[in-house]
Amino acid sequence: MRLPCEVVRDLLPLYTEDMLSPESRRLTDEHLAECGKCRAVLDEMGVKAPDVQFRMDTAQEFAKYEKKKKHKLAWLVAGITAAAVAGFFILNLLFILMIVALVVFDGASAKVKVDTDPTHYSLYMGEDAKKEYRTKWGMDESIFPSGITPDMEVVDYKMVYYDPWDAQYLSYLTVSYTPSDYAAELGRLGECGVTPYVGCYGVTGFADSSDPIAMYADDYQGFIYAIHTPDKENTITYVELIFCNYAYDIDYEDMIPSEYLPLGFDATDENAYRKEKMDGINTFALF
Repeated sequence: MRLPCEVVRDLLPLYTEDMLSPESRRLTDEHLAECGKCRAVLDEMGVKAPDVQFRMDTAQEFAKYEKKKKHKLAWLVAGITAAAVAGFFILNLLFILMIVALVVFDGASAKVKVDTDPTHYSLYMGEDAKKEYRTKWGMDESIFPSGITPDMEVVDYKMVYYDPWDAQYLSYLTVSYTPSDYAAELGRLGECGVTPYVGCYGVTGFADSSDPIAMYADDYQGFIYAIHTPDKENTITYVELIFCNYAYDIDYEDMIPSEYLPLGFDATDENAYRKEKMDGINTFALF
């Protein structure tokens, strides 16, 4: 289970005080290892040194306390308690500020980047891709071709990138092969396999009841798959739908032909799958 950013940021005050359960701390560590935005929030919050104490008293009393650091051990428990209580109040303020920052940042800074030039394919795929495209939240892109070769006829291509807080990707590549190359590619994709995907984000299958040639599905990050291109012989379409927090922040339906999408796929902000997952995580966080 991967924790969404909003849940991790709710847990950060307890995280800095080492008051999380071992399982909650492990999940938080895993998220922080991949999410630079949450790490930045943690850095802004700061981790207080052991000899810094907090008291719910007047400023004058606090100043007196600072002069008597030799008594710091006696106030350690009171300080930790005060910090935890203050953290919950601060958390509410931070949440409001983050919502405002998201709106401002989204409108003023973050831009949706779209590239339809297949000669740029290597910039976005594989180990030699540009830094922001290199890992894509750990999703396995081996279903996509490792590169565009001269004997591949690219029929359609698009790469979409958006990073308001956490990176999101949408891309598709449609290639027409010679009969022999088509058979070879089907063999390669057959080795990639098909992971269970029905039910994730409302998906029920694909058009004409056809199964994907290859599928890598993640119940949090999305899908990478290859399908037979509708109405085209010896042609394969490769698709990746990679996002965060159980929803896209882009109008993905305007950026990809509908026939390339799984039936029932819903990654809008109000999708039922997201609500179900978030309710489960919020319940888990309470314990």
